Amino acid sequence: MSTINFIVMWGIWWLTWGDVDEKAVIVLYRQPEFLASRYEIKVNNQLVATLETKSFIEILAREGVAILESSDYRATKRVLKLPVKAGNTYFVKAYEEVDFLERYLRFQVVDTETAKKEMIKCKRNMKVKQPD
Repeated sequence: MSTINFIVMWGIWWLTWGDVDEKAVIVLYRQPEFLASRYEIKVNNQLVATLETKSFIEILAREGVAILESSDYRATKRVLKLPVKAGNTYFVKAYEEVDFLERYLRFQVVDTETAKKEMIKCKRNMKVKQPD
């Protein structure tokens, strides 16, 4: 690898992950679900990714309250207000619920051990736009 390539790669890494100690990491995941929809995920009113079944995303959030929102063109919006501290990692399980007239994505904060067990078959979604 040439020096220029190394500098460019390091710069990209720094812009993306360089200030991780000043931010919290939120891992949002979905397990396999039958006939489930994909949902757009917003953090603090900014679109960050689309979450499908059997996938997870990693979001860097500023210290304070991170507002996670899910939406689908035909689904009801759901919101989770998650207080986060810089340097900590939070695991949030998302799962679809379907009622008679509605469908929506629910959020549930889970502990690290539960998340590790449930995320075994999940693949990382690399198409994440980190919020400001």
